[in-house]
Amino acid sequence: MTLDAVIVADSGSDSMSSTNPLRLNLDGRTADIQVVQNYLAHGGAVQDPIEGDNRMSWASAPKLNGIYLFNYLTQKEFDVKLIDSYYAEKDRFKQLLECNPRAVIISTTFVPGKPNLIRLVADIRELAPDVFIIAGGPLVYMSYLMRARAGEADYDTESARGDFLFFEKDAEPDIDLCIISLRGEQTLSAILDRMRAGKSIDDIANCARRVGKEYTFTRRIDDIHGTEDFAIDWPALPDAIFQSGVVPMQASNGCPYHCAFCNFTKDRRLTWVKPLERIVAEMQAAQDRGARYVWFVDDNFRLGKGDLEAVCRRFIDQRLSLKWMTFVRASTLDRVDTDLLRQAGCIEVQLGLESADPLILKNMNKKASPELYRRVLKKLLGSGVNCSCYFIFGFPGETEQSAQRTRDFIKSFDCQPYEGSLCWSMFPFMLPPLSPVYEPASRKKYGLSGYLHKWQHATMNSDQARDQLLRTFMEMEGSGPIYRGENQEILRRLGPSGRKQFDATRHKLSKKALSGNLEKETILESFRPVLRSLTEAS
Repeated sequence: MTLDAVIVADSGSDSMSSTNPLRLNLDGRTADIQVVQNYLAHGGAVQDPIEGDNRMSWASAPKLNGIYLFNYLTQKEFDVKLIDSYYAEKDRFKQLLECNPRAVIISTTFVPGKPNLIRLVADIRELAPDVFIIAGGPLVYMSYLMRARAGEADYDTESARGDFLFFEKDAEPDIDLCIISLRGEQTLSAILDRMRAGKSIDDIANCARRVGKEYTFTRRIDDIHGTEDFAIDWPALPDAIFQSGVVPMQASNGCPYHCAFCNFTKDRRLTWVKPLERIVAEMQAAQDRGARYVWFVDDNFRLGKGDLEAVCRRFIDQRLSLKWMTFVRASTLDRVDTDLLRQAGCIEVQLGLESADPLILKNMNKKASPELYRRVLKKLLGSGVNCSCYFIFGFPGETEQSAQRTRDFIKSFDCQPYEGSLCWSMFPFMLPPLSPVYEPASRKKYGLSGYLHKWQHATMNSDQARDQLLRTFMEMEGSGPIYRGENQEILRRLGPSGRKQFDATRHKLSKKALSGNLEKETILESFRPVLRSLTEAS
């Protein structure tokens, strides 16, 4: 048996949030609720198997980029297999290599930089030295854009050489072919078709190959015009896609906004809103396959189209039992009936708030205000919709005073008796290439210098930003950082007040752990009364 390809959707790298490493760990495991429950059951030790782990959590959802590619190539009648997370599924990957795949396809949607890609490719090469490796996706496309700007004297590409492809002769991943496109699936299909037929792929457009230590590039063509919004055939997908009980979906694609810190590559022709009836049909199909939760991975649910209440009513009319989460801009929710949102199955909203200082929001081009944020959070939490909020510390213009405003804003919701729960993730500002703030004009405007994690501007530097972030983390009492691996079914059994008590207890222990003074008995004594109902039931 010969496979056409094995698709690798993700290497398994964690988020770059600086609050992730600060979360509570028990015996080397992130203290998600099912891990805490296991720890209590075994008297202060985590023992496998952990009931409910890697199930019914947002983190357990397979990656949509892999599902999309698998679906697309399968419908083109290629024989392909999907690896959702390479390092977690390495044994299965080894088994698939026994089927002699013609290619291994790496999607770089979730590969954060060239060093991570080099490690992934090296690991694959160790298992299969001669397999043909194809890479495409955002990292490859952004690398090409960076290479195109290398001739601009005032644009800093030199600092980025270690993080992007196509710059160096020696430190490059051992990839056979790179697809340079925002929509590379058609090119990928053409490559696999020729490989199956034993034909040359040398003249296929929008590709790069490394010959010796030099890259050669094929002709560039516009492959976006005329591309279809390729539908996913959910009923035909493998059972493994639905195994965790959580699936990712898109209700829209693209983002019309231009936040100054964002380096996502955009093309208006790839911006679309999925018809409502198709969303409902996809949700029904996923529910029929056993899904209990849907994570809408839109940058802004349905691009903020002003029909969210109509969408909710349609979900209710369909009598879907699915619970769901999505990113939504606060402005979209300002006039929405959040009780209706909750009735339609929305149990959590992700909000990119970034700051609660008016000047910083203006500098970021967020087109929002702290007053808007406050109104929307009160409505959502009051309706029992959980809110996971994202904040950035250190953006140009940030001062001790502006950071304090953000800190005070979060604390104002920290211990409030809302039915919904607040959690957060905090990032120090990064200076990413291809973002508006990376441009020479912005650097000059803010006195901004540096690259990625190490920078300074007229009012703050990267070390001070991390200090502000840590201070905020330590001052929170009634809320805590995002734990995406939490089993939602177990979490919901706590009820609103029980969850708040659990979150507050866990965060208190995580802060104590940072001081190095956290003992096993303290953990047990703190969690036992909070989770007594769960431990008695088990």
